[in-house]
Formats: sequence, structure tokens, C-alpha cells
Amino acid sequence: MKLPHDSFAGTLGAGLVLTLGVYLLLRFWLVA
Repeated sequence: MKLPHDSFAGTLGAGLVLTLGVYLLLRFWLVA
């Protein structure tokens, strides 16, 4: 039961980091 939870948390964390990275990249690109 711990494994699925960690897998879900890992996927959610990766998605959040990816979204934040794309947001910052577009923000800096538009400002530059």
C-alpha cells in the first residue's frame, strides 16, 4: 500500500515540477 502512494506522489511531484519549469521558461522568454 506504500508503493502506490509513493508512485502517485512521485508522478504528481514530477508533473508539478515540469509545469513550474515550463511556466518559468515561458515567463522569462516573454520578458526577454
